Amino acid sequence: MEKIAVLGAGVMGHGIAQIAAGAGYRVTMRDISQEFLDGARQRIERNLKRNVERGRMTEEAAQELMGRISFTLDLPGAVGDADLVVEAIPESLDLKKRVWGEVSKNARRDAVLATNTSSISISVLAEAVSGPERFVGMHFFNPPTHMRLVEVIPGARTGRGAVELVKSVAERMGKTPVEVKKDVVGFIVNRILITYLNEAAKLLEAGDYTRDQIDSAMQYGARMPLGPFMLMDLIGIDIVYHILKVFEENLGPEYRPADTIEELYSEKRLGQKTGKGFYSYVERPTVPEEAGEGFDVRLLLRPLIEEAEEVVAEGIADEVSVDAAMKLGANLPRGPFEMKEAD
Repeated sequence: MEKIAVLGAGVMGHGIAQIAAGAGYRVTMRDISQEFLDGARQRIERNLKRNVERGRMTEEAAQELMGRISFTLDLPGAVGDADLVVEAIPESLDLKKRVWGEVSKNARRDAVLATNTSSISISVLAEAVSGPERFVGMHFFNPPTHMRLVEVIPGARTGRGAVELVKSVAERMGKTPVEVKKDVVGFIVNRILITYLNEAAKLLEAGDYTRDQIDSAMQYGARMPLGPFMLMDLIGIDIVYHILKVFEENLGPEYRPADTIEELYSEKRLGQKTGKGFYSYVERPTVPEEAGEGFDVRLLLRPLIEEAEEVVAEGIADEVSVDAAMKLGANLPRGPFEMKEAD
């Protein structure tokens, strides 16, 4: 393993490229627009400058890291000599299949192919490539430079070699890989977390509790990093909506996006990225601790734990892996089964 090709220069792609180069790999980043590539280069340089200013790395180390990353519009050239190809393009099945079909024609036959999808079936995506035994899910969390979890997801035909290789690459990047035992939409973290967020929106719609009351109680009372509505604004209402639509299609109507989420999505109030979602971002919103009085956090912890139990029952992961993934990938103070045991 010497060279990694990263497809997609967006938020996830440039972060993956940075940590890969930081781990000593040579990295080629490819996108369809020079503007996207220039933006990725600037974001990486800005991140490295911040690390130097904070004493986390030397100027020399930053320059060496940057020197290991190249940028190109040429897909065949990017993947032709790569040992590992990591795709981090938008969550569109058709788009991903089209790109993987092109990669399959140009990558080495022994290259491992990994998708950073957060919700699409690995087995379905693998249909687009020759040699599906080398195709695997390698799901980083946002921002990849800080979040420690990488979910590793074998498809129906993925070989152990591909699984073990991406695990070792993740570890060299300083990440903790958690293997997902069954290729089901949402994997571990999104399956549990996004369902929990949807339940919060349904609870808000019922009208018995306010947005600030729920967010405050979950942040201060349940010790969550953020309340569910502020967290949805951070993730992006569009991302939450699209994941829930995938869940609805594959898991059943009970996963349908709550009306509130659907309304915000249709109004393009997508959270922090648009300046308005559940909250307005003219100024940074906060909720006071006392606002949470009168809300029982078990109203939302209970469905979170129940969804975690369903993940285990379906054979997607064991309890230890679920707890580890939720703490590392969702920044929960305790895993769902640790919460259950403490209750």
